[in-house]
Amino acid sequence: MGDGNKTVYRSRIDWWVWCTVIFALVVIWVASIGTYWWLTLINGGGMTLLMVVLIFGCWYEIDNDSLVVYQFFRPHRFPVSKIKEVKKTIGYLATAGMSSRRVSIRFVDRSVLKSYMPLEISPKDRDGFIARLKQMNPEISIG
Repeated sequence: MGDGNKTVYRSRIDWWVWCTVIFALVVIWVASIGTYWWLTLINGGGMTLLMVVLIFGCWYEIDNDSLVVYQFFRPHRFPVSKIKEVKKTIGYLATAGMSSRRVSIRFVDRSVLKSYMPLEISPKDRDGFIARLKQMNPEISIG
């Protein structure tokens, strides 16, 4: 999915995300037994909308010299030239990812993220994503 120098990578969505959505909606419907139907509709609709934003508002772009991470439809830009290491990992940290299959990205200095922790994201095509970053910055170490 490329357009010139811009490549878009959708976030991988694991089965447990869908289970969480279904569980939350069932809890709302069960808790709403005996209340007004319109109140149930407002609560259920609001939670459904929030979950749609959480799930589908997360994707990644490699655009010119930037890695752009969209979370809640808001972009966060990181310079590809400052990436030190990229490796495949598995984890459940609360980051910009809807999957446990992730890509861990470390930067050359902590000023990029304002943290020593790596950026962990979950593109569907991890291999293609890593290859594209390496193509743009051959200095990146692949772990």
